[in-house]
Amino acid sequence: MLTRPSHFLYSTPSTIVSLTQRPFVRCHSLTWSASGAPPAGSSTLIIRTRAFSDKSTPNRPPLIPPSTSSPPRWWPKKNIITPPQRRATALQAIIGDGDKMDEYRFPDSRLKKKMDDPSKTPLLLVACGSFSPITFLHLRMFVMAADYVKHNTEFEMIGGYLSPVSDAYKKQGLAPAEHRVAMCQLAIDKASTWLMVDTWEAEQKEYQPTAKVLDHFEQEINIARKGIDAGDGIRKPVRIALLAGADLIQTMSTPGVWSEQDLDHILGRYGTFIIERSGTDIDEALASLQNYRDNIHVIQQLIQNDVSSTKIRLFLKRGMSVQYLIPAPVVEYIEQNHLYADDHRGSSTSLSQPQDNEKGKSKEITASAS
Repeated sequence: MLTRPSHFLYSTPSTIVSLTQRPFVRCHSLTWSASGAPPAGSSTLIIRTRAFSDKSTPNRPPLIPPSTSSPPRWWPKKNIITPPQRRATALQAIIGDGDKMDEYRFPDSRLKKKMDDPSKTPLLLVACGSFSPITFLHLRMFVMAADYVKHNTEFEMIGGYLSPVSDAYKKQGLAPAEHRVAMCQLAIDKASTWLMVDTWEAEQKEYQPTAKVLDHFEQEINIARKGIDAGDGIRKPVRIALLAGADLIQTMSTPGVWSEQDLDHILGRYGTFIIERSGTDIDEALASLQNYRDNIHVIQQLIQNDVSSTKIRLFLKRGMSVQYLIPAPVVEYIEQNHLYADDHRGSSTSLSQPQDNEKGKSKEITASAS
């Protein structure tokens, strides 16, 4: 059979889609469902195709001209869908403006609008970090937390947010915010129905402590939107909580790393959901945080995953593949934009060495985020 592509069309009520790469099939004839011009209010097409081999190639030319030819005048040109192009700019998927980051709008398209069970407390999870780049473990954290919430608490999950840190963070290995935001968006575009990327923190010119980031979500959810519809006509305030790895709690229990004011603000007012991580002594960390124990939820990681952004960057610097360690669209984006492979290719850093905190900003002075 021949493998050269053929060109054919199909129609939907509002668009005409052009597909060109269909091996082994060429368009033999194309007719409307009624003879003559397209019937009013209808766009159903009947397409008949015929396979052909190198010994029986039809002499007649294809009915539809190549994609470089102009379509018939009656085609609705404004609705013709062309193959998707690579994003012109990194933030286009989030704010629709790829040239600047000054038109902020809080994303809420995937936020639950009405509770399923009014007797429960609505919960929103926020993961702060550098996400340079985002990994499958970052996404799994939300899924593990959702399972924990469903089976072990009286909360009802209404949404989850990734909040990439701004460029003012100035951490080694930190890609520009526009790339990190784009990678986060690519990671969740088709992989989740309730996760979103918020760019507020990434757009700030100064570093924002985690406490202020949580205050931002409190403002957007409970003040600007007045919580969530509980299902009985009454709006309920939403519990905002920080989602992070176990190493975050370890740093919180270390004197001098976090200010007492921020610690009380995060754990006392908001609370946190912590994913257990191998090599971290949770019990020892919690021992010095007993005053906040009711607001700290520890989630067991039943299948250990120690993938980190630090390890991913090291793989890339060494020219090694990171396929199946991070989402495929993120791998493609990194390759297209030549990220993380411009220096220290011969790095001697061991992959088995302890990595920095990949799930949240563990230090408010020299923060160590993912």
